[in-house]
Amino acid sequence: MLRQVPRPLDTLRFLLVALVLCSWTLDAGRNDNTMARAASVASLVERGTLEITPLHQLTGDKSLVDGRYYSDKAPLPTFFVLPFHWLTVHLGLVRPGTYGTLTPGLLRLGGFLCGSLPLAILCTLLWRALRKQGRHGPWPPSTLALLALLGSFLFVYSGSFYNHLPGTLFAVLAAGAMSRDRAVDVGLYAGAAFLCDAALLLFVPIWCMQAWARGGARAALRMVVGLVPSILLAAAHNTAVTGSPLSFPSAYSANYTVMHQQYGFGTWQPKAFLGMLFTDYRGLFFYAPVLVLGLVPLLTKFDPWRLMRDPYIAPAVVLTATFLTHATWWGGWTYGPRYVMASAGMLLFAVVLRLRDRPLERWSFLVLALFGLACAWAARATTGYSLPTEVLHPFGTLVLPRLQADAWSDWAWLREAGFSDRAAHLLFFPVLYVSIRFLALHDRRNHAPVPLS
Repeated sequence: MLRQVPRPLDTLRFLLVALVLCSWTLDAGRNDNTMARAASVASLVERGTLEITPLHQLTGDKSLVDGRYYSDKAPLPTFFVLPFHWLTVHLGLVRPGTYGTLTPGLLRLGGFLCGSLPLAILCTLLWRALRKQGRHGPWPPSTLALLALLGSFLFVYSGSFYNHLPGTLFAVLAAGAMSRDRAVDVGLYAGAAFLCDAALLLFVPIWCMQAWARGGARAALRMVVGLVPSILLAAAHNTAVTGSPLSFPSAYSANYTVMHQQYGFGTWQPKAFLGMLFTDYRGLFFYAPVLVLGLVPLLTKFDPWRLMRDPYIAPAVVLTATFLTHATWWGGWTYGPRYVMASAGMLLFAVVLRLRDRPLERWSFLVLALFGLACAWAARATTGYSLPTEVLHPFGTLVLPRLQADAWSDWAWLREAGFSDRAAHLLFFPVLYVSIRFLALHDRRNHAPVPLS
């Protein structure tokens, strides 16, 4: 058996194709979540401060500290977009509006950098991992990678200025580094994930124990060393907003007082088990249906010790179980269980990398992935991700009726080229088909075989 190591040109080709697909729609909607980050970026560029008091009426996701308003979001997505927005402003490419440089263009820029780009990189990482396995099944690695991730609720957030996809990307990178026994890299990536989403700090003790089990105390210490820069940056950000390095902005949430006690965790939520895992309300297995393939081996060959050692599965299970106790486990107005998106991403990697070349698994994967893709595309093309909390069956109640009524969103970038909203969204499918065929052709032809050691 030969291991296929993708060449740099192959990787760049796949990444660019994936990026076109992942950025098919760019979100300029005034959602509380995205507006909170955009307000911080605009305030830093215009006034040199994290305080968003002049813009606070634009978002409900804010912290109130000593009479001043701040975003209650983790800092890394904000500071990643900051230099790009600063550059566009100083090059005169931004025309200030009612709210200064907080324009639809800033929201789209954040959506591209923190939504489209991370998902495209995740697709590329999964494709590379599949190529390195040297599989020669009927579905090429590029097809498996694209359909698995685009056929999940992750795709709905691609193009939106959220924190979940960057956090997922860094969590997957950390898990991959752990599987290669690179403890310092695990700490660096885990810290970056934490700077995207404070809840992902839950991954750290699990990976630390795994590092200890793999390489002893020295490996665990190396991981902690890798984590230090992110801890210091988080402490500096906390101090700038709350005045304390140990108090996160979300603890001062102006509109969600439940976050003031243990950040909302630790309460019994009897509806969460079905609601966040299985139902069409926020169910993980409904909104990332390829994960269903992981249930069969889990139920037939359950090995708890092996699962505890797995750097993808163990942290994902712990994060999901923790959010089953969260006071707002449903995630507000959202599509799918967005709070556990990092869990979904890591579990998708674990499941797809373990797929066997058997007829039942091959065709089950295709059916499940296409179902997830159809659902995700329909939401992106109509409602977006803002599905009301009180709607228990959002796909049947909101998404399908809007699709049938030709009520399309205006987020597809092709409309800027003169296409109607309907055509701009429908053209995604022929482009996806051509992309899959194009990448599959290169999967078969362009690789560098290296004998397995």
